[in-house]
Amino acid sequence: MTNKAPLYFLLAMVVILSSLPMFVSCKKDKDDDDTFTYSTSQQTTLVKGFGLQSDADVLASLDSVHFTIDYDKGLIYNADSLPVGTNITKLKVIVEFLNTVNSAVFQISGAKVQADTAINYTTSMSQSIDFSGKTLLKVTSADQSQVKEYEIKVLVHKVKPDTLIWGQSWRRDLPGYSSDLTAYKVVEQGSLLRAIAYDGNHCRLLTALTPYQETWTEQEVSLPFIPKVNTLTATFDNLYMLSSDDVLYTSTDGVDWTSCGVTWCALLGAYENKVLGVISDGDTYIHDEYPRDPEFLGYELDEDFPVAHSSDMIVVYNSWSVAPQAMIVGGIDRNGNFLKDTWGYDGNHWGKINNIHSDVLPKLADATLFSYYTFKSLSGVRRYARQSTWYLMGGRMADGTLNSDIYLSNTKGVTWTEADTTMVQPNFMPRFYGAQAIVGEETLSAPSRMPSRAAAAMSTWNCPFIYLFGGYNVDGNLLPNVWRGVYNRLTNTPLY
Repeated sequence: MTNKAPLYFLLAMVVILSSLPMFVSCKKDKDDDDTFTYSTSQQTTLVKGFGLQSDADVLASLDSVHFTIDYDKGLIYNADSLPVGTNITKLKVIVEFLNTVNSAVFQISGAKVQADTAINYTTSMSQSIDFSGKTLLKVTSADQSQVKEYEIKVLVHKVKPDTLIWGQSWRRDLPGYSSDLTAYKVVEQGSLLRAIAYDGNHCRLLTALTPYQETWTEQEVSLPFIPKVNTLTATFDNLYMLSSDDVLYTSTDGVDWTSCGVTWCALLGAYENKVLGVISDGDTYIHDEYPRDPEFLGYELDEDFPVAHSSDMIVVYNSWSVAPQAMIVGGIDRNGNFLKDTWGYDGNHWGKINNIHSDVLPKLADATLFSYYTFKSLSGVRRYARQSTWYLMGGRMADGTLNSDIYLSNTKGVTWTEADTTMVQPNFMPRFYGAQAIVGEETLSAPSRMPSRAAAAMSTWNCPFIYLFGGYNVDGNLLPNVWRGVYNRLTNTPLY
């Protein structure tokens, strides 16, 4: 005889299985995959979603602000803090529960506007809440056997995240600086940083692995020529520099230098494994490169191409060109005129790339050009994406004054904008020309319990800092410091 389980027993098993622990996610964007496991008793008081109702008078896309629910810690918070100054004293919420609850009571205390009070969300869903004090949400299960408290935090930035910061306390001495130095330049040679320090008679080579290295190795160098230190340039393998009589010299280690056998009036910069320059033959100026490709044919410069004092050349890679793009900004032409144009090199030819209808840049010589980052908001949601951005700082103007503004380009130099008041050079930082900007990553650590939306808890991350080396003041004297700057949002714990 076959034993069969009674029907009521099978039904009971279904009920039991349906109440076993399950995976529940908080209210989240579609691309979030954070999930949590809870016991049966916890599920009866589980808040599975929390958000703010739309209110354009408070903030655009307020209803898209993401809140993380930490059941174990009893904490609900928005990891991506709201902008500085957001008014959080009158917000309406949306709360979702995994199961039906008996009550969900907000307890408000110490708020700026709202008096200490209790609001039962289950009966007063449309009532506003002041989150400027302490806010607790007390959830009671439907059978009143379980009670769970959550602390609700609506976080607001205390400092604008989209701010460029130059910490005065971060300033330090230029490596190898002495008061008798007349010229100084730093370049990146492969994985090394190389600096030439020159006092008019003696030359020192300084080497480091990172721009924030406290002590750089130093050694005296006996050069077989008088150097134009401002022309120091590096490919991955070699250093290059012009002599006072415009002969190009090269070195693999910065100690032993040999002539390349070419004479240039300008050394523009490094492009892959070669350097680009300009030959002067009377009133004729010719583009040149070293080492020369067997098929290379020099060609004459455009009339308004800079023959001196352009920014250092930077090389960028992008998806819309086969070869990397090299760029310079500003400089002085053959007739002594100051320039404001952006010129690009595609591996074969130079061309002017800035939009003539975007007349933003001033005419500058010896400006500092570097590639860094800004952030842009994504349409319709409170999320931000990092974007590569060119920065142009410092430089000399034709009237002898020094530029104090910062200019930005998110279009690889085609268009430029003047940075707003959140990205200015502070008054305690001297105006300069001819400085070098090196971007180096440092490892930052998150404070304990720092909110994050990353799939896994993130305690450390690499943050890129700007290091601004030396430069010269309005009188042409070498500035003795390294300034350290950072885009503030990059110092926040990554959210995604």
